[in-house]
Amino acid sequence: MIPNKVERFEEFLSKSFGEGVYSRELRLSKEEVGYIQKVYPKASLKKCLTTEASDGKCWYEMNLPTPIANPNGLTAIQNENLQLKQEIERMKRSLADVGM
Repeated sequence: MIPNKVERFEEFLSKSFGEGVYSRELRLSKEEVGYIQKVYPKASLKKCLTTEASDGKCWYEMNLPTPIANPNGLTAIQNENLQLKQEIERMKRSLADVGM
């Protein structure tokens, strides 16, 4: 796979397996299946009983022992969630102060 295509595919996998998702059905090319098997050897891939599409892709059930995550992106999301929670608490207190 060419570098730009690898980056886009990694982003697709990261989004597909975010938020605690460990199992998913994905439509993959033979090249993508080979990449997954090479880079994520602990992932299990099982070809679904469907016919190959005209673009050469088939449906696969993919299971991960642990989620694929972008640690930097995950940390940013967690920090944003914390900031939002703090802002909500401040708003609740200010509403309580004015008697609402």
